[in-house]
Amino acid sequence: MRFIVFGEDWGAHPSSTQHLFKCISKHCKVHWINSVGMRKPSANKNDFIRLLRKALALFGKSLSTSKVNEKHHLDKVSNLFLLPWHDNSFAQAINRILFALQVRCFDNEQPITYWISVPTAISLIQPRAQDRVVYYCGDDFNALAGVDHKMVEPLERQLIDRADFIYVVSENLMHKMPVHKTYLLTHGVDHRLFSERKVASNYLKSHKATIGFYGSINEWLDIQLLSELAIQRPQYELVLIGSVTHYSKEVEALLALKNVTHINAVAHSTLPEFSQHWQVSLMPFLDNAQIRACNPLKLKEYLAAGTPVVATNFPAAQQFNQVILVADDIAGFIYRVDMAIAIGEQPLLSWEQYQAQLVFAHSWQAKAQQVIKSLLFNS
Repeated sequence: MRFIVFGEDWGAHPSSTQHLFKCISKHCKVHWINSVGMRKPSANKNDFIRLLRKALALFGKSLSTSKVNEKHHLDKVSNLFLLPWHDNSFAQAINRILFALQVRCFDNEQPITYWISVPTAISLIQPRAQDRVVYYCGDDFNALAGVDHKMVEPLERQLIDRADFIYVVSENLMHKMPVHKTYLLTHGVDHRLFSERKVASNYLKSHKATIGFYGSINEWLDIQLLSELAIQRPQYELVLIGSVTHYSKEVEALLALKNVTHINAVAHSTLPEFSQHWQVSLMPFLDNAQIRACNPLKLKEYLAAGTPVVATNFPAAQQFNQVILVADDIAGFIYRVDMAIAIGEQPLLSWEQYQAQLVFAHSWQAKAQQVIKSLLFNS
């Protein structure tokens, strides 16, 4: 089986598509296409930096492809030169030519499976009769922050119509897809990485009980909740790991609190050095359409690490409500953090082992096998 995968920038952050294809690429040929974008550039500093990085990647070695291949078995990783106006018919025509020139994979009749995690990619491809199109829907793109919804929505509809198979990461996303070709594929976990004991990070030096979160500090986080937690529980240390992608006065005030420590994003492989050793793992999300449709990678990673988990109320957390302490409001969240710390102090409960056991069957290897089997048996 041969795949052309339209995903995020390889290595930029550990997306579910990357986790899947680290496993799938051991058995199939995989050509990875770095992000083709889901919004038109605007005249701001962040977009300029992103465009500059893309340009440097184009003219440099293809993202150190040889090193990437050695570690993860990918055949190739490509940065494509494309016009970012994916909703413009003239730009689409130009981009289809540019794609064909840059991705030379049509020299034989062997079928290609186009795996599309970025809906705008549907405007680039011209599948042949023997090819298949897979839409991997990891988010509600109509609600996802940072996306040009006006541009992406019609392209996603086109992709849904054209796709031969659709995989969604949550029950919520199933409802917008055709039943006859849609499959539920929840996120997996690198169980070995997160469950095998690691030495605590040097950052965790506080003698206080430590509660932690990792992930981008973004607009879907409940900043008011985190601030109230830190203020009402000065005896706890709140550790936040990740880039601040949504600055506001509220975020600045939170990070200025004495018992709040902010650490910039760290390598994915080092996360267990934190999550195994703080006393509580947090999922403090706002209630919105994006969160109701999501299946956070960190959820099963937290569970595999064994530390008690406290979350706001969203569907993915409810799937593990036998161990995740779910709260409906700020007072309930703070109360459950207190409960979680008490649970962690009771080794006879075997909480760590029970959590890790719950997600043992959800490895990325198992998810990759699920994909390969479903594609082979439905070919």
